[in-house]
Amino acid sequence: MLLAAVSLVATGTVCAAGDSTPSEEQVTALVRSRLVGSPYRISEHALAGSIRYEIAVPVAAVLSLPETGEQHVEQLGDRLLVTICKDACGHEAAPAPAELQRYLQPNPWVQSTDRIIARFAHVGSWRSTVDQRMRLLVAAVSARMSGPIEFRHYWTAREAYDKQGGDCTEFAVLLAAAARAQGIPTRVVAGLAYSSQFMGGQHVFVPHMWVQSWDGKRWVSYDAALGDFDAGHITLVLGDGTPSSVSASIDTIRNMRIVGAVGLVPRVAGSAP
Repeated sequence: MLLAAVSLVATGTVCAAGDSTPSEEQVTALVRSRLVGSPYRISEHALAGSIRYEIAVPVAAVLSLPETGEQHVEQLGDRLLVTICKDACGHEAAPAPAELQRYLQPNPWVQSTDRIIARFAHVGSWRSTVDQRMRLLVAAVSARMSGPIEFRHYWTAREAYDKQGGDCTEFAVLLAAAARAQGIPTRVVAGLAYSSQFMGGQHVFVPHMWVQSWDGKRWVSYDAALGDFDAGHITLVLGDGTPSSVSASIDTIRNMRIVGAVGLVPRVAGSAP
């Protein structure tokens, strides 16, 4: 499975300091150190629905997770209750025009005005819905990124396109660039994704990246690396795709301990609350 990388940490702390690119062994050890244990095995059935997580907040630590349309966060003493769903369970305010414009703009990593990226993004019809266009772009990115998994870099969208490989970071920035090339405001998410098995760990949450696109009513998640967004995705940081905009997620992971997870059953229409 193409699960998360923390190459952004390697880029931000190693390369920025003037050192050489870290070895695969160093990055593998770093990834393993950032795995967050799950208190239970989470079934595919539960992941397809809604899940409420209980997250312990260490003494003297500040842990703040964003509220989105797919994530509702409640503070309960030294615990955070975080509900994840595919539909609207959170209460995020509609973005201001300036915010939408920010997530339409290219940057050195999300190169949406690059000629090759723009041509790559030319799928579907402009008359299609945002969801239809995003699903086509997810399929295009997944098909393109068929090369080797690479954890050691934070490649740009164009580099990811040319190399046809990387990890979830490259899947996310390439998808974000293609979406912005189509005029769809898209932000890049750094968070955690549940995996039943990863790098020798069982039932763990792995550092991961995906995107959220604005459909005119709310931000909707799309995950080209895993193929689908589900209730195993916990959003930690929302950014524009630059390493600095999502690097805070690593500090958040250090302070996280998931102590509970409960699948929520949808309420039947007409039933008592």
